[in-house]
Amino acid sequence: MMKKTNDKKTAQQAYIEWNVDFSEPITIKGGSLPYSDTPMVGVKRMMFERRGDEVARRATSCVRYAPGSEFKPHSHPGGEEYIVLDGTFSDQQGDFSQGWYVRNPVGSVHAPFTKDGCEIFVKLSQVPAEEEDYVYIDTNAATWTDIDKNHQQLQLWKSSVENTTLHRFKEGYHSQSEEFQDVVEIFVLSGELSINGENYQHHSWLRLPAHSSLTINVHKNSVIYRKVGTGEVRH
Repeated sequence: MMKKTNDKKTAQQAYIEWNVDFSEPITIKGGSLPYSDTPMVGVKRMMFERRGDEVARRATSCVRYAPGSEFKPHSHPGGEEYIVLDGTFSDQQGDFSQGWYVRNPVGSVHAPFTKDGCEIFVKLSQVPAEEEDYVYIDTNAATWTDIDKNHQQLQLWKSSVENTTLHRFKEGYHSQSEEFQDVVEIFVLSGELSINGENYQHHSWLRLPAHSSLTINVHKNSVIYRKVGTGEVRH
């Protein structure tokens, strides 16, 4: 259970364009960015990329909810997807504990809250309008595909604009160099590994341009989220 907070600070997000050039490599190591205030008491976010103001045209963030906190009812004109990193995240669709992956379509509406506190990795306004499905995957209970004895993969979503997967690596895993024809994004959910010779721990986020190559060496059992492709891009 997360600790309750006496921090009552709030803030509205001014318009920014932050890390939205897909031709530039972006590497952010876990713990190097602060959490900033949001319009709601007890809700903080760490932004990896953002275009827009409080209503984002594109955003990727980690969002922390203190125990008992909530976000007012709002819509997602560009859809959203999230993974619960810690605690239990709730809305009108149910209670989603650590490990749940949720994808809500364009125009979806909810009023999220948490009883005991939680944290999610969330991507906003990257779902194409024609994708109307709600997706709920308990990644702890799902059947993963064995790639080899030290590597498992779980498909989360696949379309013409993205291929989104989770990868579970055992300590000692070493990959061959792999080139990606499209933009590739990685978020480290847990563990410790090196990517192209640089070490990354949980809460690290990378986005590399098309035709980048990746080599992964795993120092501790790790889980990463990987998206090949940009999803829908809104300006």
